[in-house]
Amino acid sequence: MGKYKVRVKVELVECDDSAKGHNLKREEDGSLSMTISEQDAISIDNCEKAVLMAAHPTIRDAISKHLSDISKKKPLKKPNQEK
Repeated sequence: MGKYKVRVKVELVECDDSAKGHNLKREEDGSLSMTISEQDAISIDNCEKAVLMAAHPTIRDAISKHLSDISKKKPLKKPNQEK
C-alpha cells in the first residue's frame, strides 16, 4: 500500500475586507476564508478559534474526497467467508 502526504496551509493576513462576523467564504481556488476583527487577530484564543472554524469543513471535504478517490481506485476487500 502506498503512502500519503497530508498538507495543511494556514495564513493569517491583514486585509481590508468589509465582511462582519465570522462567516466562512468559499474562494475561487476552493479554499475557505474568514474575516476576523483586529481585536480577534491579536488574541491567541480567538485566532485559534477562527482557524479551527475555517479548518473543520475544509478537513471534512478533503477526507471525503480522499476516501471517494480511494474507493474508485481499489475495490473493497471482502472478508473471508466461513463455511
